[in-house]
This record gives sequence, C-alpha cells and structure tokens, in this order.
Amino acid sequence: PATISTPPTPAPSTPSATSPAQQVEAAVRAYYAELTRAAQTNDTSVLKTLTTKGCPCYRSVTVIDRNARRGYQTPDASFSVVGITVHDVEPKNAAAQVRTSEAPYDVIDKSDKKIGHVSTRRRFLDLSLVQAPSGQWIIANEFDLKGSG
Repeated sequence: PATISTPPTPAPSTPSATSPAQQVEAAVRAYYAELTRAAQTNDTSVLKTLTTKGCPCYRSVTVIDRNARRGYQTPDASFSVVGITVHDVEPKNAAAQVRTSEAPYDVIDKSDKKIGHVSTRRRFLDLSLVQAPSGQWIIANEFDLKGSG
C-alpha cells in the first residue's frame, strides 16, 4: 500500500509576539517617524496619541499646531533616531535612552518666504513610557541627559 507523508512545518523564523522591550523600542521609533510626518504636514492628529499632554515632548504638538494656524510650514523637518537603549521594563512602565539627530530646516510662511531656521541638533534623552489599557506604549516624560534643552 502507498503511504502519504506530509513534510514537517518549519518553525517561524520570528516570534509572532514581540517582547515588551521590542514594543517600547517600536513605540519610540514610531513617535519620531510621526514627529517628522507631523512637522512636514502640520497634521498632529496621530502624534497627539503617542504622548501624554504632561510630557515636555508634547510641546512639539503645540508648536506644530500653532504653526499650522499661522500658515507656517516646515517641509524639510526631520527627526531621526540614532540609537535606543530600552531599560527598566516593568509590566506597565518602561524607559528608553534615545539619541536623535535633527536635520536643519527652514520655517516658511504663507507666501513661501523663509521666516526662520532651525539648526542641526543632536539630543540624548531618557524617555519614560506607560502602557495604555489598549496595550499601546505612550511617551509620558522626557529627560534631557545632555542638559541642552
């Protein structure tokens, strides 16, 4: 009699669930990607959901919204993550040391006139994150580890 055999199913190469530290890193990277998008488009609707209103980093939302009301644009703004070290991960809290590089960009008014310039800036921050009931990690506080504002 003939026999039919099925080949073994290989194990997935990456786990389907990420660790809390990986989730925190992904949340930080998502925040900076969204910060860039929000600064370039003047749309803070998603950025507002990635941080608490009490975080110093929420100031970016306030500035972008104010610029939008005034008709200002920052189409070349860019905020890049250079490195992340996640630490002190607990069930609903975590922290991450983050090094960023902010490219120089101009502030443009309604008539396409340059009205300001933001210089290159590198930052070294410690971010505190909290996990919302939905499971999303949200930036709750920011500490400047370089003392440069």
